[in-house]
Amino acid sequence: MFSGLSQFWWVNLAGFQLAWWLCILMGNDALWVVIALLVLHLLGHRKPLAECLVVTSCALLGFAVDTFLTRYGVFIFSSGQGWPPLWLLLLWFAFSATLRQGLTWFSGRYLISALAGSLLGTLTYLAAGRLGAVNFGLAELEVAALLALVWLLLFPALLKLADIVGGWHVKA
Repeated sequence: MFSGLSQFWWVNLAGFQLAWWLCILMGNDALWVVIALLVLHLLGHRKPLAECLVVTSCALLGFAVDTFLTRYGVFIFSSGQGWPPLWLLLLWFAFSATLRQGLTWFSGRYLISALAGSLLGTLTYLAAGRLGAVNFGLAELEVAALLALVWLLLFPALLKLADIVGGWHVKA
């Protein structure tokens, strides 16, 4: 199923995993490292301007969703300001950098991407909660149900937005 993916795709996903762990464990102390990873991603891209537009638009959409969930008390961050921290914005940039590379296989596969997003997006937030990066204003089961619904819609929407903004997506 994934045999056509080159090493770049795996490097892209590994880069996101590195960014995720850095942000979750170090918070804002990881900002410069994550920024460096994003710059390397753009410099290695064959159409850096198009990729920058895709990553920015998708990151802003995802961050807007998380901001909404934070403002309404679903997510509680240690800053206690009622706003998501800067590291979460950069994490959205890092995730968005995978949409046309490491996660491009999901593009156009809306049912599969909805199911994958619903499961994996939810598990990612629950893991971040267990690691202390975020607290929840609802019971964990309620948060899981809400996030499953959010990611059921959000992941396919992000993939579609990436295709529209980029005007193309990388094929293996």
